[in-house]
Amino acid sequence: MLRPRCIHDGQCLGHSAQGYITPCCHMDSHDRSRDYAYDIFYQEKFNINNNKDIKSITQSKEWIDFYTMLQERPEDAPPICKKICGNNKEARDIYG
Repeated sequence: MLRPRCIHDGQCLGHSAQGYITPCCHMDSHDRSRDYAYDIFYQEKFNINNNKDIKSITQSKEWIDFYTMLQERPEDAPPICKKICGNNKEARDIYG
């Protein structure tokens, strides 16, 4: 079971030192998650320097597709999403 905090709990967006916004801070903090996330969230067109506001990034087709996947096909979610937002006692103990 997956309960994405970025959808259900009003979790704040994350950001990288390189100028990219992510659905949560965990997406950027674990190297293993960057393989999947890099293709989506770290595209040059999503760099904050290339956008007039954050809304233009977070309401893009790629971001909407990501959120749709989390809700409709949680089995396809990146490992970091499953770890942090899955039915995982260890993750709940660590991250609340």
